[in-house]
Amino acid sequence: MTEDATVFISCGIFRAELEHLAGAGLFGHNVIFLDAALHVNFDKLQDRLTKTLEQARTSGTELKIIYGHCHPDMIEMLDRYGAKKLGAGNCIEAIAGKEQIAKLDAEAKSFFLTAGWVNNYENIFAAGEEDFGMDFSSMFSGYQRIIVFETGVIPIDEEKVREFSLFTGLPVERISITLDHFLELIRKI
Repeated sequence: MTEDATVFISCGIFRAELEHLAGAGLFGHNVIFLDAALHVNFDKLQDRLTKTLEQARTSGTELKIIYGHCHPDMIEMLDRYGAKKLGAGNCIEAIAGKEQIAKLDAEAKSFFLTAGWVNNYENIFAAGEEDFGMDFSSMFSGYQRIIVFETGVIPIDEEKVREFSLFTGLPVERISITLDHFLELIRKI
């Protein structure tokens, strides 16, 4: 199967990373990006992902999904279209790796973010509040810190980091990582 016969459908949270990999000549596929805030509403995510799979599916097209397990029926949805998913439970695992997350979380209960998450948390929280009246301020009470994984691909809005820290009442630590793990997962789809 040629690269032209492969369509990737990705959560928008990965847009900058995939564009960076494409610019470096490491990823040259057709990608359809969906809004990162869809994961706060299972019905909207299922509707949008299913419609996109339906539109992208053509004879001979291989569908590859760059998402975590963001919907309880994710695997069943993808199976209906013969689509294959990235081998990660969520976007943080995709970028940093499950082992690194477990190690850091064992040190101190941590809430993990990528630069894309930091820069978009307001939109994601606003979608949850609009659809369900969610109050995200209470969800951080069990954590001791926030860890932001920095790849250097996305400039982090320092004001948003400060606001997020104030919003959660948690200190922010940063860890520099590469996109090697992410790229390896993509290649394995």
